[in-house]
Amino acid sequence: MKVVSVSSQYACWEIMQCGNQRCAARVQRNTPCWEIASKLDDYRTALNVCSDCIVYLSRQNNSILSAKEIDEILKQKGICILRDRCQQQAD
Repeated sequence: MKVVSVSSQYACWEIMQCGNQRCAARVQRNTPCWEIASKLDDYRTALNVCSDCIVYLSRQNNSILSAKEIDEILKQKGICILRDRCQQQAD
């Protein structure tokens, strides 16, 4: 069963709070970041970091984390899990 978390509303750079505007994941928005990382010849593939990443875990069909656990991690990172409500409050 697929984990249904609000994290699916966010791009990886939002979840990871990445400011790199030239990141390949920002350029190739329709490709999952872990697929992009698997094609890079760097530490990410050597250390298999994507398998432990909250972005990757939150989008897997059989995640080891529940949607509630993923949402709690996002809250701990300072990400508003009630995106629509946060945007309304900002306006």
